[in-house]
Amino acid sequence: MDLGQPPVVPWAGRHGAGLCLSGGGFRAALFHLGSLRRLDELGILGGLRTVSGVSGGSIIANLLCDPRLRWPGPGSADPRVGGFEDHVAEPLRRLAGTNVRTPAILGRLRPDRWFVQDGGVRAMADRFAQAVEWWSTPLAEVGVAGPATVTGATDIAYGVDWRFWDPTAVAPYGWMGDYRVGFAPPPAWLRVADVVATSCAFPPVFGPRRIDGRALGLQGGTPGRETAATRQAILAGIPLSDGGVYDNLGLEPVWKDHATVLVSDGGGVFRARSTRTPFGLMLRTVQIAGDGGTSVRVRWLHSSMQRGEIAGATWGLDEVIGYPRDVVEAVNAIRTDLDGFSVGEQQVLERHGYLVTDALVREHAPELIASDVPARAPHPEVASPQVALAAVRGSDRRTVLGRGPWRADRAGQKG
Repeated sequence: MDLGQPPVVPWAGRHGAGLCLSGGGFRAALFHLGSLRRLDELGILGGLRTVSGVSGGSIIANLLCDPRLRWPGPGSADPRVGGFEDHVAEPLRRLAGTNVRTPAILGRLRPDRWFVQDGGVRAMADRFAQAVEWWSTPLAEVGVAGPATVTGATDIAYGVDWRFWDPTAVAPYGWMGDYRVGFAPPPAWLRVADVVATSCAFPPVFGPRRIDGRALGLQGGTPGRETAATRQAILAGIPLSDGGVYDNLGLEPVWKDHATVLVSDGGGVFRARSTRTPFGLMLRTVQIAGDGGTSVRVRWLHSSMQRGEIAGATWGLDEVIGYPRDVVEAVNAIRTDLDGFSVGEQQVLERHGYLVTDALVREHAPELIASDVPARAPHPEVASPQVALAAVRGSDRRTVLGRGPWRADRAGQKG
């Protein structure tokens, strides 16, 4: 098991396939939904060893932990995952049709959260738990089935990636931590909703989730050059922020010891633009820093694939496949937010993810296909470029209060 240390596993020791689901809010999660749908049809999803998700990608990664899903076993006649529509696709559409972000921010106005530093991210976790009922389950009690799930966050005190492993990844209760502070099983109070919200706590909109490391029984850990007093202060409230701050592709848990790496990138497409406000400048600076790290990781991954050290494929939101360039540009501009996405926005993103994944897997990793089912892209009602453009028109604009209803039970729809 990789605990965030430098790679010590030889190339020959790599095994299994890992899927990395990037950050990017509900936009990324919906793009990933299309990817997962096609991977399931091709018999790839059911054979994964690991799913790694950060930020928006962590939402759908943790829906794959639903204990009601039926995962194929070795030699199964049907390689597909049973219950995908009911327990992954439908809950995600319902959640993504909901404005999670604004009520969570306003939740800090409650008197009992006035002096709670991480009141916003705690409120977001409660919203997630309300929207996806089984996410109230403690991480340590999630059943063991399917691929291992690793959810990424960022330890902003030490500037390293923090990970939450589910019980399938590390039996019997899961595992969490980073190589600086150490590792421990998750405490009984830590729900799946808390894990997802921590991974989605994008700064400066949400402050970091703070976890008291002194009560965790952390093992190992390699201190930096800080004083003992500074380390104790950090352990008293380990600040955990959006997983995409450190690694927006979720590559770190996978690329060191998996033979096959698949990457679905629904994150922000970097463009030149002007910034007029201090808040906009701050967001732009965070984006530049993150984009630089992502570019380095992608170049390393592609180089390793070209040398034959790793198999697999990567695909992203900006691929001009299925839709013409003007539609793809409009899709790329859709906001990376956690407010409510319209039915049309959801359909275009899912359809785009499906078609892009089908094309790139066939081109770069056809050997993974276990069931060569002809592609039938979802939502034919948005197949027309004109209809798709109309569906996402204005989707790039953020509003102060966000879009969509504040309750998930008002936002469901059938795909």
